[in-house]
Amino acid sequence: MADLVLENGRLVTPWGVLDAGVAVEDGRITAIAAKSDLPSAEQVIDCSGQYVFPGLFDPHVHMGGRTPFMENIITETQSAAAGGVTSFLQYLRSDSMGYENVTERIELSAERSLVDTSFHFIVSGMEQAKDILGFSERFDIRTFKFYMGGYEPGNPIGIVTADDGVLYAGMERIRHLGDYSFCMVHAEDHPLVQLFTAEVKQTGRQDLQAYTDSRPDFVEEQDILRAIWMAELLGCPLYIPHVTVGAGIDAAIAAKERGARIVLETCPHYLGLTADHEVFHGHRAGIGKVSPPLRDTENQDRLWEGLVSGDITTVGSDHVPIEKSGSALWEERPGFAGMATILPVLITFGLKQGRISLEKIAEVTSLNPARTFGYYPQKGIMAVGSDADFAIVDLDLEKTVNAASTHSRFTSAFDEMTLTGWPTMTIRRGEIIFRDGEVLAEPGSGRVIQRVGSSAG
Repeated sequence: MADLVLENGRLVTPWGVLDAGVAVEDGRITAIAAKSDLPSAEQVIDCSGQYVFPGLFDPHVHMGGRTPFMENIITETQSAAAGGVTSFLQYLRSDSMGYENVTERIELSAERSLVDTSFHFIVSGMEQAKDILGFSERFDIRTFKFYMGGYEPGNPIGIVTADDGVLYAGMERIRHLGDYSFCMVHAEDHPLVQLFTAEVKQTGRQDLQAYTDSRPDFVEEQDILRAIWMAELLGCPLYIPHVTVGAGIDAAIAAKERGARIVLETCPHYLGLTADHEVFHGHRAGIGKVSPPLRDTENQDRLWEGLVSGDITTVGSDHVPIEKSGSALWEERPGFAGMATILPVLITFGLKQGRISLEKIAEVTSLNPARTFGYYPQKGIMAVGSDADFAIVDLDLEKTVNAASTHSRFTSAFDEMTLTGWPTMTIRRGEIIFRDGEVLAEPGSGRVIQRVGSSAG
C-alpha cells in the first residue's frame, strides 16, 4: 500500500500534460500510472480540475540581509510553500574569512526551513576570491556570485562590488571545481550607474522610470559582455541571473555558438511588470525598485521569447526580505518578496496570454534549475524514484496579492494586483505542507539538500 496517491489531476511535465496519477511511498514517487493502475493508499487526494506540477525549484533567493535570518527563514519558507516552491537555493555572504555566519546559516536552515534548500555564495573581495577552492572544499558549494557593479560602497545591503581583478581571480578558480560549478554575475556597470544616478537625481524625479533611467539597458549589456569575454578567456562556466535586456540574450547566444557554457535566468517581475506600470504611480514608486530595474515592453517581449526559445532556461524569484513603504524612491532599498507569486505571474501574464505553455513553465521553474545546479533527478521532475514534490494548481483561481495570499512578511512588487493560477496544495517529499490557504509544515521539516555526487551527500 502506498502512503499517498494523487488522482484525477493532469500531470504537467516538460514533455507533455498527462492524464495520470502518482503514488508515493517514503517521500518518493513509486508509480505514475492511469487511475486504474494505481495502488491503494493510506491517503488519496482528488485533484479533479487541477494541474499537478513538479514542485518548484527556485534558484535565486536571498534570506537575512537587513532582517533577522533566523526569523525569515521560517516566514519566507512559509511563503515558498504557499507558492508551490519545494526547494530553493539561497545566497550566503560573509564579511570575514572565518565564514562563521555561513556555518550558522546552514545550520539554521536545517533547523528552521519548511522546504528543502541549498546554497550559493556571494564573493566579497579579493581575499575571498582567492579562497574559493578552499571554501568550496569546506562547504561543498560550487556556485559563486560576483556583483560587478550597481551598488555604492557602504550601501545598506552590504554588497561589496567586484572589480575585474576579483572577477578574474574567481573565475580562474571556479573553472576547476567540476560539474555544476558556475561563476554568477550581477551585471550592472558601476561607474555608469554612479554617473546616471547623479544626473537623474538632480532632476528631482521620484517616479519609478527615473530609477530605470539611472540604469539604462546598456549598463547591464556592458557587464554581460565583459563577463562573457572573461568567461570565454578562462573557460569558466557562467550563470547570469536576473537578465532584463534583449541585448544580453543576444550576447549569450553568440557566446554559446562559440562554445561557451552560458546559462541565463530571468525573474517573474521582469516578465509581468514594466517601469511605467500604473501600480507604481503616485507614492508607490519605491515598491517596484529592484536591481537590475524593471524595463520596457520591448525588453519584456524579448524575455518571453527567450524563455520559449530556450535561450533563457531558468526562472528565479530573486526573493528579498525587505520591508518597503514605496514613498521615497531613492532611499528605498531594491528588491521585494517573490517566491509565492512565481506560478501566478507565469500563468497570468504568460499562459493566459498565449505566451508560454504549461510544459515550458514546468521546465523553467523546476527541471532546468534542478538540472543546472546538480539536484536532478532527486528534484525537478516527476519520475519514479524522485522526491515526491508537487504543486497542485487551479489555473483559474484568482487571488489578490497581499500578506494573506503570499504568507510573507514582506512586500511584493505585485501587491494589491489580482493574479490567476495559484497553488491549492503543495507537497514536499510526500508531506502536505500547504493546503487551501493554510501552511501546514513545521519549521525544520525542510532539509539541506546536496548535489548529485556531492562529497557531503
